[in-house]
Amino acid sequence: MLNIVNELNRKIADEAYVTDNIVNVLLVKAAVARLKPHKSDGCTDLSSDHLIHARDDLHGHIAFLLNAILVHGSLPDNFLYSTIVPIPKGRNVNVADSANFRGIAVSSVFGKLFDNIVLQQFSDKLQTSQLQFGFKAKSSTNLCTFVLKEAVSYYVTTRVVFFVHFWTQPRHLIELIIVSFFGYC
Repeated sequence: MLNIVNELNRKIADEAYVTDNIVNVLLVKAAVARLKPHKSDGCTDLSSDHLIHARDDLHGHIAFLLNAILVHGSLPDNFLYSTIVPIPKGRNVNVADSANFRGIAVSSVFGKLFDNIVLQQFSDKLQTSQLQFGFKAKSSTNLCTFVLKEAVSYYVTTRVVFFVHFWTQPRHLIELIIVSFFGYC
C-alpha cells in the first residue's frame, strides 16, 4: 500500500504527468482559487473554505477523481444533489407568508469546482443565444424588464391587447405585435 501512495505522490509532483490528463493539478488549483469563500455545500458539511485552505496534495487527488469521472462517465450522487434554501424577498416582509420567499439552490462544492474547470477550459468554445437574458456574462435582464413594463404601460393607457412574440431568428431580440380590440380580436 505504501508503494501505491508513493507512486501517486510521485506522479502528482511530476510535471509531465500533470499535462497528460484532461484535468490536471494546475487546473484544479486555478478553479479552487476562483471559488468564493464561506460558501457551504447544501448536502454535506463541506464548504469552499475546506478546498481553498487545503494542502496541495488534495488538489492532486481531486484531479484524479475528476479524471476518473470523465473517463468512466459516471458521477457520484453527491455531485448531483442541491438543497433549496428559502430567502426572503425583502427586509420588511411577512415571514409567515410563503409567497414572500424565493428559493435558491445550494449545489455541491465539487460540482462548482468542476463547473469552474469546464468554464476555464472551454469558455472560448461555449456560446449562448442572443435571446438569452439571464445567467450570461455582461448581460442583465434590464432590457427584458423594460420592454415588458413599456408594453404593460401601453396596454393600460390605450386599452390595446398585445402579444409578446419571441422571434427565432438571432437578429431579432423581441418583437411586439400590437393588435387592437376592434381590429383582430
